[in-house]
Amino acid sequence: MKHTLTAMFIVLLLGSFSLIHSQNSDPASLDVYAASSTITVDGQLNEADWSSAAEKPHLMFKVNGTPSGNYNTPTNAGLIVKGDYREMSTTYVKFLHQGMDLYVSLQSDDQQVCKFDWEGDGLFMQFKNAADQTCELKLYVINNTTFGAEGGGATPGDGYAGTGIVNGTIFDSTDTDNGYTAEGVLHLDKFGWSSLPASIQVSVVIFDPDHYSVPGNPWGDNGNFAKQWWGSEWGSEFRTLNLVNTVVPVELSSFSAAAVPGGVKLNWVTATEKNNRGFEIERSIDNKTFVNIAFVDGKGTTTSQTEYSYVDKNSFGTTYYRLKQIDFDGAFEYSKVVEVNSLADLKYDLEQNYPNPFNPTTTISYSIPENSFVTIKVFDVLGNEVASLVNEEMETGRHKIDFNAANLSSGVYYYSITAGNFTASKKFILMK
Repeated sequence: MKHTLTAMFIVLLLGSFSLIHSQNSDPASLDVYAASSTITVDGQLNEADWSSAAEKPHLMFKVNGTPSGNYNTPTNAGLIVKGDYREMSTTYVKFLHQGMDLYVSLQSDDQQVCKFDWEGDGLFMQFKNAADQTCELKLYVINNTTFGAEGGGATPGDGYAGTGIVNGTIFDSTDTDNGYTAEGVLHLDKFGWSSLPASIQVSVVIFDPDHYSVPGNPWGDNGNFAKQWWGSEWGSEFRTLNLVNTVVPVELSSFSAAAVPGGVKLNWVTATEKNNRGFEIERSIDNKTFVNIAFVDGKGTTTSQTEYSYVDKNSFGTTYYRLKQIDFDGAFEYSKVVEVNSLADLKYDLEQNYPNPFNPTTTISYSIPENSFVTIKVFDVLGNEVASLVNEEMETGRHKIDFNAANLSSGVYYYSITAGNFTASKKFILMK
């Protein structure tokens, strides 16, 4: 009989040190974080900051897309300029800043990279300079081989696409591309600012023409075109980028707590780290007041995955843990809280199943304070064995098992456990 066995005392939490962000459709503003290292504007997006920026609010352009996680969808659900638009490409737009430079990156899964009239796949952005004048940055397909950047303060060539970025041929509708990445930079000192502004006003348009070939008529039969914008299409309405001083934080990919003999073991993994001095481990017995119990050194700045662990030998009963990640400059952020029950008060126990009565599945939970060979069986009222649920060596802890009685008739049944010298039985009712 197929069954599922889960150790109840293991708690796994996936998440990030980033503050929880509520995704929005057409947010009024986005926070733009500082890069921790130099950004090379080559379109490759190799810097770890671009990956970590995904953990912060950014834009997702997809016709009729739904916001989720850190993705924010633009003002317009999607304008079909020319049908039959059917590819449903997704393009992510992220921002970073460093010094007096504002960086923008594009990452798209577009399978047909091409151009409709002057509007090529990519970005058209308008923004306000220090004198409140409207300026432009274009980061899009400019010919049959490359992306390019146009606009004051954006050096030609600051947008890039090449081998491994567009896996195919631009403007070839018979070929399938493997999406594109691109990036550009605005040198803000060229737009009237003497120091980094607190915010900048922008409107962002993403073009997505498909199935166009050269030569060809943009309005001919072979092609379709959709676009979306955040703000407005031609700059009559703007949104705000807040240029915050916080560096994109350490990216925590997992944090778990497990009861083990002699204490509680904490495990956590970082995908990337930037300026990370280390982690204070904090413990609480009421999930309100936390105290620092240890410190684990971080790796500083690294793009490699790093695994950490710590064993708390002074944990009793129900305990709560969190991590306080601290940068070298003193900035810090907290992880989510994990809860665990230590094994100090663990004893042999067989709990009443839930639900009861049931139809046709129910869950049976049990505890063992030491590694034991465990058998759990189900009997009818005449004492006949009708199911064997567990018959193996089990580790110390709290466990549960799901029992499916679809092949049994309605009635009263009993389930029993044997673990070491411990035995116990419970009655349950199958009601179909």
